[in-house]
Amino acid sequence: MKIIIYLAASANGMISNKRNVPDWLSPEYGEGFMAICQRTQAVIMGKTTYNILAPNYLPIKEGSLVVLTHDTSATPAQSNVLFTSDNPEKIVAQLAAKGHTEAVIIGGTQTVSVFVEAGLVDEIILVVEPVLFGNGLPLVSGLEFENRLELLDVKKLNNNTVQVHYKLL
Repeated sequence: MKIIIYLAASANGMISNKRNVPDWLSPEYGEGFMAICQRTQAVIMGKTTYNILAPNYLPIKEGSLVVLTHDTSATPAQSNVLFTSDNPEKIVAQLAAKGHTEAVIIGGTQTVSVFVEAGLVDEIILVVEPVLFGNGLPLVSGLEFENRLELLDVKKLNNNTVQVHYKLL
């Protein structure tokens, strides 16, 4: 199964500001975000990302929305949401068993970190927005690893925003 990370990042590599408010994202990021979620119909996120999006902004109504959390007894906003504390390998196996061939991770740092550490991420698509954060969340954290990336594509999305697409080697 192909796992893709799709996230926005500040010019200095933060995927969220200290306020945890996504008011810095371009419309182009939002369009790409919705398009990849609609295409994969399998979306993985952490509970903080879920809390920002639910209930009105969840990216898909059908398919599989997997939320990593220790609070697996929480009540989901819609029927396709699964709250789980399972490891990344088990989550990927469950999605594959449902017939998914690819899934997208849309946040946050902890979720991205455990999937990268497990060696399950195939591609990273970063939309680099024209903003700097003194404090915020990095793409990955707390890991002892080094991964080489191969640049697959670069797109200018608007006058100030670019998208870089990498393959993990």
